[in-house]
Amino acid sequence: MNERIYLRLLCPYKSVLEEEVEAVIVPGELGEFGVLPRHTKFATTLVTGILRYIQDGKTHRLSIGGGFAEVHANGVTVLADSIERPRDIDPERAKQARDRALEELKNRPTLKEVEVSRWEQRLLRAENRLKLLS
Repeated sequence: MNERIYLRLLCPYKSVLEEEVEAVIVPGELGEFGVLPRHTKFATTLVTGILRYIQDGKTHRLSIGGGFAEVHANGVTVLADSIERPRDIDPERAKQARDRALEELKNRPTLKEVEVSRWEQRLLRAENRLKLLS
């Protein structure tokens, strides 16, 4: 029997996934990292990106909007700001969100720093959704 790890994907208001998997690849702040059975324990912050996990030999992909991950003795717990499956993403809406953020960022010199940061984050999330669908 293949060794497995337990993957928990949590959002602020719900549990998205709690399954045994073979491996997980997570977008960490210092770059992507993979987790296999018997991995060293650690905790880290996550960035907006694509989380991948392998279950029964098949790779699954999800969009996450940053957060935290804890690698522990028997698996990984991810607490993300948002988690979306490909089937939950409306491609047209994601394109519109990307285009609106790009348009708003053209006004960067007139925007407050916090507004620029918000539009950059919206752009990153929209592009990440589109990347997940490609």
